Amino acid sequence: MDEATPPGPVPRRSLVTGATGLLGGNITAQLLDAGGEVTALVRDADRARRLLPDHPRLRIGVGDVTDPAAYTPLLAGCDTVFHTAAYFREYYETGADLRVLERVNVASLHPLLRAAEDAGVSAFVHTSSVNVLATTGPDSPADEETPPPRRYRGLDRSLDYPSSKVRAEEAVREYARTCSMRVPIVLPGWMWGPGDAGPTSAGRLLQAVAAGRMRAVPALGNYVVDARDVAAACVRAAGPGGGGRYVVAGTRHRLRDLTAAVAAETGTAAPREVPVPAALGVVALMEGLARLRGTEPPATRTGLAVLREGDGRNITSARAQRELGTAFRPMERTIADEVAWYRAHGILPGPSGASVPR
Repeated sequence: MDEATPPGPVPRRSLVTGATGLLGGNITAQLLDAGGEVTALVRDADRARRLLPDHPRLRIGVGDVTDPAAYTPLLAGCDTVFHTAAYFREYYETGADLRVLERVNVASLHPLLRAAEDAGVSAFVHTSSVNVLATTGPDSPADEETPPPRRYRGLDRSLDYPSSKVRAEEAVREYARTCSMRVPIVLPGWMWGPGDAGPTSAGRLLQAVAAGRMRAVPALGNYVVDARDVAAACVRAAGPGGGGRYVVAGTRHRLRDLTAAVAAETGTAAPREVPVPAALGVVALMEGLARLRGTEPPATRTGLAVLREGDGRNITSARAQRELGTAFRPMERTIADEVAWYRAHGILPGPSGASVPR
């Protein structure tokens, strides 16, 4: 059992949306480890069976968060919903479909919340992002009371991933004002860790460094958090007394230090740090080559813009640490476990008989 597995009672029966994702998979594993029953809402049953534990208390439910007819029957008997499903491909694909972004991240929420309440669910844990917090400067860290960036206030449609998470939070808080469920909201930092099968932008960066395809990184930093620590916070937030918002940002790290740790773990050359304008040119070239080859780039200008904004952030996770007992493991441990997970699943070369970190 991972040390992040929440102590004490856990929800008896939970529905986890996005259960094959980085966060959803770790929530599912921790709930099962702690004795809970889990229904995993997934779009691909075969993929779910490959990625999720082979466990007698795990049920696979095929469906989509935009289709109430698919997930409503799965809510019967559940006391908790962990909502982690989201559309975020715009971070590393050009021409993202903003209609899909709005439909998945925002429009699907009210029907899902209503179905959960009608089924008698007592706690609905919604996953947001620290990207919904305005930057506050070095003397005043952003926390649960920090408003969204000014450009994302009062929007009637999503313009990008961060704005969709702002609109999603608005929808969740509006519903929570009058519903019978507790609806805590967890705001993770940039998540890394084992189970990133997608992969997310973090997993793509790790794999690019491990393959020697990332020669330089911008002189930027961001808040990095292990997905297992976020999962533990989500499970604890679902417990009695959990409510409101919880920032689970992790700790600040320079990209050069993150990629150097990946290089040390995989035996490759560490990327050098370059000024942001130079990195922007490199990333644009990566995007162009990926289009020609019909592949996806390891980084995009959209993702670089998010990192650039994150470089100026000052965030505190004090409330989650105080009320949920949240703790953050060392970044080197997270990266070592993520590399081991990729090797165990044949995604990176290396020892295949090692145990799979969870």
